[in-house]
Amino acid sequence: MTFRLVLSKKDPLHTDFLDTEGAVLYTSDTVYHLRPLYGSRATTTVTRKDPVGERWQVGVIEWPVNYKARPQVVVGTRSVEMTKTGLYTSPEKFIAVDGQAYEWQIRDSRPQLVPLRAHHSSAYIATFVQNRTGSFLMRKHSASLFIPPEGGHILDDIVVTFIYFESQWRDRERTKARSLSRSVT
Repeated sequence: MTFRLVLSKKDPLHTDFLDTEGAVLYTSDTVYHLRPLYGSRATTTVTRKDPVGERWQVGVIEWPVNYKARPQVVVGTRSVEMTKTGLYTSPEKFIAVDGQAYEWQIRDSRPQLVPLRAHHSSAYIATFVQNRTGSFLMRKHSASLFIPPEGGHILDDIVVTFIYFESQWRDRERTKARSLSRSVT
């Protein structure tokens, strides 16, 4: 059965990841530094609630001051290298705790995580879905991260790298939109 994590807010840098009963499983919180600290303009901390209710830090993302520099991603105690694999597109791959390579890709305008194996399976390990419902004035947004059973053993990797990838993708899309609006005027 597919596992569903519902985001409590639209911003993956500041949200709770809830199970279908509404219990908080993960929390992401980002602190922005007024004075960049060691070259970092912001730090995102990801915590997980254990069955007893205690919070454990499972990941950290250090966002650099220099926008051309790569953010540092840590899952548990492992530094995770996110490697950009597309020239003009945004896929990024990483090695998870299980030693396997995975790649975040944009398919049908939604982030999906796929395993990179010799036989290159097209089955996804995670996919992010956003929905908008209601009328123009009463619009309601919902967003969920769906993870099939095959991804359960790397859940911390999925959540932390998703936050990184989705934030990077949104930044690139905003930059594209700004440059298009400047070229039109």
